Amino acid sequence: MANSSTPEAAPKESSSKVVRIHRFQIGVNVLIQALVIIGIVLMINYMSFRHFKRWDFSREHKYALSSQTKNLLKSLKKPVKATVFFSSAAEIAPDVSSLLREYEYASDNKFKTEVVDPYRNLSRAQDLQGKYKFGANENIVILDIDGKSKFVNAADMADFEMPDQMSMMMGQQQPKLKDFKGEQAITSALLELSEGKPNKVYFLAGHGEPDLKSQDLNVFNEALKRQNIQIAPLNLLNVSSIPEDARALVICGPKYDYSELEIKLLNDFWEKHGRLFVLLNPFAKTDHLSAWLGAQGVVPQDDRILRVGKALKLDDSGAPQITNAVIGNPSFDVIDSHTKITKDLEDVSKQMLGVTQSLKVDQAREVIAKVRVTPILKAGEGFWGETDLSGNDQNVSFDPAKDHKAPLYIAVSVEKGGVEDQRVKVDTSRMFVVGNAELLTAGAYRMSEGVSVDLTVNVLNWLLDREELMGIPPKEKKSVTLAFDEKQLRSLAIAVVGIIPCIAAFFGLINWWMRRS
Repeated sequence: MANSSTPEAAPKESSSKVVRIHRFQIGVNVLIQALVIIGIVLMINYMSFRHFKRWDFSREHKYALSSQTKNLLKSLKKPVKATVFFSSAAEIAPDVSSLLREYEYASDNKFKTEVVDPYRNLSRAQDLQGKYKFGANENIVILDIDGKSKFVNAADMADFEMPDQMSMMMGQQQPKLKDFKGEQAITSALLELSEGKPNKVYFLAGHGEPDLKSQDLNVFNEALKRQNIQIAPLNLLNVSSIPEDARALVICGPKYDYSELEIKLLNDFWEKHGRLFVLLNPFAKTDHLSAWLGAQGVVPQDDRILRVGKALKLDDSGAPQITNAVIGNPSFDVIDSHTKITKDLEDVSKQMLGVTQSLKVDQAREVIAKVRVTPILKAGEGFWGETDLSGNDQNVSFDPAKDHKAPLYIAVSVEKGGVEDQRVKVDTSRMFVVGNAELLTAGAYRMSEGVSVDLTVNVLNWLLDREELMGIPPKEKKSVTLAFDEKQLRSLAIAVVGIIPCIAAFFGLINWWMRRS
């Protein structure tokens, strides 16, 4: 009996061993699969955290950073700590925090943000107040680079619109947010911190140029301030040479000519890789200045750009009417010059304020002076250069024997000593000439819908070898409203109250029936 039981026990023992082996293999297989899946998930998370792409699908691209800000963040040499010290009740607090998160993403971990609510984190707020010396009720962003700090106030980051009498009667008592300028203000402060000393630009005076402190140049001055550019007046008759700290000179619509001594100072500055921004006054007789520009390949044509067409005018009773008239504020087109000056402005067409003269490129002088002249702005279609400056507009018409025909260049850039390959950086002399004296004024800003300031900022950054830094437009705060008539509201109510619940109930019944069967 003992011998007969042994063969039966062996198969049972062997089968149980096989079962244990299979279970072990299954367990190992499941473990390996779990480890592989965990490894894949970790690898995907690691790769997506290190290498990712962000898109802004919002209607207004509210937090999309400009190319200027992105280039500045990429060029940071030291880490930046931004502290948002805002009360949660501040209207722009969410906008500022969201904007600075975009700075973090674009900076390759060189820009870090901390948000402090003074009412929720009292101890941290007191530490910051003791370190940076500011008031408890201020809403500010503190930028810190290696111990150097700069404050950006809430008032600099937004434009508010005061309620009119009708709005106040309807219950609106608080100012309404019109434009959010957070990127403008923060990037400007960051630029000032990273560059250290501001760039010094001199505004020439003594020849009937506009006063630098005049109300008409406020927009220009604010644009310079945001770009970390310091501007100061300079009378060439009071100096023996251009100051050493001058990065560029601005000649803005002189009414009287420069003396031979002043032209020599300008030429010496130009030959030493100087930078000039020249705005010509079409009404002025500036022969010395015009002759010097002509020697650089740019010839002012002593005309005025105009055309005859339909215009809106007021009659004797004050009623508007459309009539034939001489249009003396020329439209201009931004030429695709393949330079950084026209970055983001190519093919833009706007109107220029004031009388404008055309500029001719003298190719022969261009070769002799070893300069490269590039047209930047040209007059719009239908305009010509009228050489009769008597001011009689009654019978004005194009005279092909005397007047200048299209294309009419309004603005050109001049570079001496450079190479055509923009990737090669060499010291050069640079100049921008425009045949209009009103370009920097607030009126020109309004008429061109801001394009004049964007162009001016681009020109100054080009003159100062900061081509990667371009202007940042404010983000307009737009309210989105949905207007429904009575029929649409009724249809919406039926859909929400009747149709959608019925669909949910229908699928619920199907699910219940399938489970029951």
